Amino acid sequence: MAREATTIYIDDSAIWVVTVRGKRPRKWASMPLEPGLVKGGTIQDQNAVANKVKELWQTEKIGARKVIAGVSGINCLYRLISLPELPQDLLPEAVKREAARILAVPLEQLYLSWQTLPAFKGEKLIYLAALPRNSVDALISTLRKARLNPYLMDLKPLSLARTTTEPRAVILDTQPTSFDIVILMETIPQVVRSLPLTQEALPQEKMSIIRDELDRAITFYNSSHLDKPVEASVPLLVCGELAEQQDTWKLLTGRVERPVQVLPSPLETPKDFPASQYMTNIGLALKEVGGKETIAYSLVDFNVLPEVYRPKPRPISEVLFMPIIVAGIALIALGAFAYLNASEYTNELRANLANISQTVATMRAESAAQAKEISALAEQVPPLEETADAFDITVDGFRTGRDEINGDLGQVNKVPGAIDLRHISHKRNTLTVQGRGDDEDAVFSYAKDLRASGRFALVVISKMGQDEENPGVGFTLELTKSV
Repeated sequence: MAREATTIYIDDSAIWVVTVRGKRPRKWASMPLEPGLVKGGTIQDQNAVANKVKELWQTEKIGARKVIAGVSGINCLYRLISLPELPQDLLPEAVKREAARILAVPLEQLYLSWQTLPAFKGEKLIYLAALPRNSVDALISTLRKARLNPYLMDLKPLSLARTTTEPRAVILDTQPTSFDIVILMETIPQVVRSLPLTQEALPQEKMSIIRDELDRAITFYNSSHLDKPVEASVPLLVCGELAEQQDTWKLLTGRVERPVQVLPSPLETPKDFPASQYMTNIGLALKEVGGKETIAYSLVDFNVLPEVYRPKPRPISEVLFMPIIVAGIALIALGAFAYLNASEYTNELRANLANISQTVATMRAESAAQAKEISALAEQVPPLEETADAFDITVDGFRTGRDEINGDLGQVNKVPGAIDLRHISHKRNTLTVQGRGDDEDAVFSYAKDLRASGRFALVVISKMGQDEENPGVGFTLELTKSV
């Protein structure tokens, strides 16, 4: 049976819904929203928008209650971060600490979602997305008021990146009140920009803003990827309002002869289905119904629904409750049946009483022999307990060592903005730290901070010189622990 998915995306101007079965859209609909109900991707009037959603569900006769929801990319942050190879159980805390260091917004105002990507040995490459809590909370509250259950959630730009089969592309989606730019390079959304538009602005003004942001996004990427820039051959894929405005495409590329085309749908679409207007919903649906033949090249695919909103596993007591009741009823029924038929076997039971008595005597003799065996086993318990205590001491030692290493790594990772760590190795009482600094003063200041922390008996700059591959100064620190 083909898999189904119902998707919903709400922006400042409308509610967009698509239901997909297998590779084909079954239903699609949109409902315009009055100005002010949603602003900058954040729902301002939850009750009014929830009523609009319920009206749309009733009008279109949509039966599904579980939905995949899209979140606006406005005010969201995206980062590719590199961490040293760490045990899996330490990775969440390491990602959180790194996010607190590199993001300009307090973590209390954000929901973090991340995914591990393929990387070189000894390195963890993390794709991090940070969402404003107020936008996510308002969306989930609105959907629940509309009696819908969002079980999967994704950001609009990441959904758009999932729809293309081009490993290198620039995606541009324009709507009446916002636009999104995604630079997809080597299957990863490297640069993402989501910005609001003033609905009253003239078309020429909107086009000027979009063109400037598009140029700025490409320039930003090229400045940090001189070896693999966005070449003129990388296509610009458009969807939304621009898909029907081919006469304006030339204004987007300027003097660069970049190919421009409508972002094609990866699904089988009916002739009357305006795929370009619902491309966000299509990307959301691919999280559930997409297979190898439909999923595109983007490696980034995680559920941004915060943990606090995900269903908790049912307690084992609830799972076993009904089976226990059924078993109890069955036992009662069997007992009643046995009681009603007991009289028929009374004589036979009396005849077997002597045999049973003999069996009891035999069992008593066997019990005496087993008691002796139990006594012998009891004598073996103390040595085993001593062995268990020894193992406990060893495990406590491992835990102490782990806590010590975590403390060392936490201190080493407290780096200023002028320092970029590349590699950390830990061997007994010695740590080797390799990285890059903006200049020598930054390296000396970082070494001074490590000495002042009190965790290390000796901090030595064993190597420092110009970084041949990147601007700045490369360095190696040898840190000796206090014994």
